Order: sequence, then C-alpha cells, then structure tokens
Amino acid sequence: MRILRSTLVAAGTAALFAAGASGAAAAEGYNATLDEFNGSGAESTAMVTVDGTTVRVEIEGTGFTPNAPHAQHLHGGTDGTDFMCPTADDVEELDEDGDGLLSTVEAASVYGGVMVALTTEGDTSGDSALAVDRFPVADDNGDLNYSRTIEVSQDVADSLSNMHIVQHGFDIDGSGEYDGEAVSSLDESLPLEATIPATCGAFGDSQSAAPIGGVDTGNAAADTSTAVAFGSAAAVTAAAGLGFAAYSRRRVQQ
Repeated sequence: MRILRSTLVAAGTAALFAAGASGAAAAEGYNATLDEFNGSGAESTAMVTVDGTTVRVEIEGTGFTPNAPHAQHLHGGTDGTDFMCPTADDVEELDEDGDGLLSTVEAASVYGGVMVALTTEGDTSGDSALAVDRFPVADDNGDLNYSRTIEVSQDVADSLSNMHIVQHGFDIDGSGEYDGEAVSSLDESLPLEATIPATCGAFGDSQSAAPIGGVDTGNAAADTSTAVAFGSAAAVTAAAGLGFAAYSRRRVQQ
C-alpha cells in the first residue's frame, strides 16, 4: 500500500518540476482507499492519473480470495449525480433479502453503474463488465496487483472525481472457491460469491501528477483456470438499470 502512496507523491513532485521547466500542464491524479465491503476482509489502495482521455490505473490489494478472479470497475455516472460507497445505513435499507449483505444489484443503486471495466487486456467498456477471463486473479496469498493505461471517453475523463472503484468476488463460506447455495443477483446460475462487491473506494481531491507515458495493454495476470462464467453483458446492463431506478426512487423519497 505504501508503494502507491509514495509513487503518487513522487509523481506529483516530478510534475511540478516538469511544469516549471517547460510550462506544460501537468496531468491530474486521484488516489483512493478501497475499504472492505460485505465483510470481505479485503482492502486496496488505488491511484488514477488522467491526461486528456488517457487514464492510468494502479491498484494494490490484500485479503482477496486466493487464486480467484476479481471483477473490478469504475462505477458512477457522467450526469453529475452524486454517487458514493454504500454505508451501514444503506445495507439496512437496501438489503431486500435480509442476508446482511448487499448484492451487486442492491449496491449499484448507491455507487452507480459500470463506466469502465478494469480488465487486464482488450476492451474496457461496460460490455466487458463480466469478462472474467480478463480480470486480475489474486495470488496464493490473496494479494491482487493491477496496472494498466487505457483510453476513456471525454465524459468519463471529466467525471472521474465522481467515480468509485469497486472490486468483486468474496469466498463467504471459506470453502476456497466461489460456491454456496445463495445465487448471484446478475445470474441465478452463478453463486452470490462470484459477483458480490468486496471493496469500494471513492477518489480523493485531484492533485498534480506526472504526465502519462505510452499506452500499454496491462500487466496484471488473468488465470482462466479458476474463472467462473459471470454471464452476459446484458445482465450487467439490466442490473445497472435496476440500480439507477432504485437510486432515483430513494432520492425522491428523501
């Protein structure tokens, strides 16, 4: 975790010197602490740097289900709606089945829909929100590291300050794999453990950061031997729609 924080400070310092020497505008940087969610025991530190529509995302996490894939996304919106990570009050209000956990559909009403899929390679749009074979896999110790530079739309780049990073997947029963009788809110053929949110973190205030270098394809490993089929992108679209509808109703009631 300290590595990312140190990198962010160093990047900001480098940008200040670069700006003074050349007069070029520095890139913006955001950092986030992703706290455990649903009692997962996982946590991460993230740094996001944006230069125009080029975005670099770096994540270091611990406490994840070992040797299992973990979907991760930038959640939120581009219309100015104020999204946030769920709180204990949200769990009490939105936990429709009374299991004490917020499923993906239940939580989406608070932190918004998928804006960017943080895959290890290839497409990063919402269409890849469930591309489990292209999401990072935690190692034997449950550590998860991710680094990738991607292109996003101008709307997303302009709205990063209102985005959140959410990581999914949590071995609730401690069996060592995604299983159990509880089913996913996205696809009833899948276990709840495969898609349940595990961490969530909002971006802090923007700060100067070093300009982004060349675009790469990501270096986080994706192990399909432990992957589960998360279902179709249509399921994510439907889930996001339900989440926005629930969010709107809740805000009106308040």
